[in-house]
Amino acid sequence: MKTIKITAALLLLCSLMPCISSRGADVIDDVYFFGDSTTAHLAVRGGIPRERVWSGAGNTMLFTRVLDRSVKIGGEFYTLAEAAAKFQPKILVITVGASGGAGFVGEVRFKKIYADLISGVLSASPGTRVFVQSILPLSDKSAKYYKKLTKKAVATANKWIADVCREYGVPFIDTHSVIADENGYLPQEYQNDEYLHLTSAAYKAVLDNIRHNIADHINISTYSNN
Repeated sequence: MKTIKITAALLLLCSLMPCISSRGADVIDDVYFFGDSTTAHLAVRGGIPRERVWSGAGNTMLFTRVLDRSVKIGGEFYTLAEAAAKFQPKILVITVGASGGAGFVGEVRFKKIYADLISGVLSASPGTRVFVQSILPLSDKSAKYYKKLTKKAVATANKWIADVCREYGVPFIDTHSVIADENGYLPQEYQNDEYLHLTSAAYKAVLDNIRHNIADHINISTYSNN
């Protein structure tokens, strides 16, 4: 009788925790990532399998080329829409705009590129849940190297990205404010170099924030790994 009661209690607990019972161990296992170098390095320091990390040749992605057939997967090149149609990811997180975007491209063009990118994926793979992540903070030493890509330019671009996300009903993940220090830069322990690249500790914080946002926006009770 005691064993039956314990089993019943465990079943009740599972019913109250659909994020575990219906999603499996980690929803990140179903996420594909598309972006420039900060995304590409998820396969190096973030623990994400390379086949689920989509970026361009040389592990980066110039913002003005994100609509081109420049996504390198294996030995082939695709547009993001083509890749989404071929691989049908359940969840796709887009993080672009740091490389050749913020500080380089004006508002109208910036938003148009983002709109075309998002709408292309939604049309090519209607079953994919698209999330868009903010541009991540810069190193406080980056001003020595970047003239146009500044802290202010990143903040402005993130507002534009959020605007486009609202227009298309796509969740915007504000990771910038989560991992930035009080001055709006990457904390020292998150700086892998003097530019904008991240340490393993930073990627853990990034992925934790993505998990949290996915849980907030997806109906977990209907989500399945099957």
